[in-house]
Amino acid sequence: MQLLGYIRSTMPTRRIARSVSFSSADLDQALEQELGPNAEASLAKTVDDETFIRRVYLDLTGTLPTPQKIESFLASQNRNKRAALIDELLETEEYARKWARYWTSVIFYDSVANKNRVKPQALEDWLAEQFQKGAPWDYITVMLISATPQRNKAVRNDYGQKLGYNNFVLACENKSTELASQTARIFMGISIKCAECHDHPFDNWKRAQFHELAAFFHPYTYKMPDADDPTVKTVVKPRFLLGEKPHEKMKSDARRVSIAAYLAYNPKNYWFARAYVNRIWSELIGDGFYDVDSLGPDSDVIHKPVVNRIAANFRYKNFDPKWVFRLIMNSKIYQREMRTMSSASELFTAVRPSRLRPDVVADSIEKLAGYDKKLHQEIIQVFDMNPSLPQGSLEGSIQQALLLMNNATLQSRLSQSDLKQQLIKLSSHEELVQKLYLNVLARHANEQEVQRNIEYLKESANREEAIDDLLWVLVNSTEFRTKR
Repeated sequence: MQLLGYIRSTMPTRRIARSVSFSSADLDQALEQELGPNAEASLAKTVDDETFIRRVYLDLTGTLPTPQKIESFLASQNRNKRAALIDELLETEEYARKWARYWTSVIFYDSVANKNRVKPQALEDWLAEQFQKGAPWDYITVMLISATPQRNKAVRNDYGQKLGYNNFVLACENKSTELASQTARIFMGISIKCAECHDHPFDNWKRAQFHELAAFFHPYTYKMPDADDPTVKTVVKPRFLLGEKPHEKMKSDARRVSIAAYLAYNPKNYWFARAYVNRIWSELIGDGFYDVDSLGPDSDVIHKPVVNRIAANFRYKNFDPKWVFRLIMNSKIYQREMRTMSSASELFTAVRPSRLRPDVVADSIEKLAGYDKKLHQEIIQVFDMNPSLPQGSLEGSIQQALLLMNNATLQSRLSQSDLKQQLIKLSSHEELVQKLYLNVLARHANEQEVQRNIEYLKESANREEAIDDLLWVLVNSTEFRTKR
């Protein structure tokens, strides 16, 4: 780590950063130039404060703002209150935990590792600690890739999984080929797994390049099986995708450190910074410049100059994750209204509606109905989604709808919830409706919604049952499980 620290401190980007700045206003200007002379007419309107606070809470913390926080934010006359809220939330434990869960899911989603030999929770806890203290992305990446977990034979199923950062390697079963594939995918946004058996059919990656990358992770001499006869093997020496070669006499641990250095600190490796930027942009805006995991040299990209500038400045800012969030979330594009877009020319003129991650849905339910272990696990399972798929490819399911509609435990807990008891005590129908909407959807009900709900309350013979019905309707609304 000391060697990597020295390499990082001598990066030419540190000198460049002193004279370069790239603000949210610069981002908006660059994007509008890319969208063309008629961009203004196609841009969605800026959201109101109430929509903004819900959106930024969900994106940074995975939780909804409290009614008190909403009212306070709406009442504030501070012209910079949106930027101030972003800064405030980036310092919370909830921010660190939310994004630790996301990256843990990215690493483990397709893992087939023996569950007794990995500990995703330990990885999540370690990542949360790093995000909480502001660790840079290059440090986090280097720690994950260069980890060399050791088996403790004196303890059953102890493969070093209690150390959080060991779990990237363990999720890959410490297999050289899997480590090469997942390192390229997660930290460079490049899908090269199919090149293990043959030259990549869509990108300019050769089979030999894949195995040269895998050789970095092999403890001994690495041998590539012949494409036609797997019993015939050829010795392959480590070589990074951009051509770097470690010293021939390097031990296996040192080779892992060297590949981490090539990945994070080679100024020519623009994929490292770009992959992180593209993922975060995709999560916040609903679409990426590239498809996530498809940043190869021959991949489709939209508005390439913009993502290049963000990625370059991410490097200049010493790979500070919070800088990326501030840049995007303070921009006009992030704060625009949502709409579904069907063509590439429409991308980034608005924010795409996004389904909430399973842990966010589960936490929202828990906030209303209290914690129930079985219900929590069922929601996580039913709402599960691949974190690397774009929002446009994600679809809801009948099982998700049925769970929220018919789950007996959920209905019972909602009916006995603290919120339900508070609503019963309110004599004013309008006050009841507003409190209901603020707690469930984190916004005020509009005039039409107020009237419709009041009419239902007045027409109902049993007021308590009517409140149960209104709670049920909001929890089953599309708005409850999406970012608007």
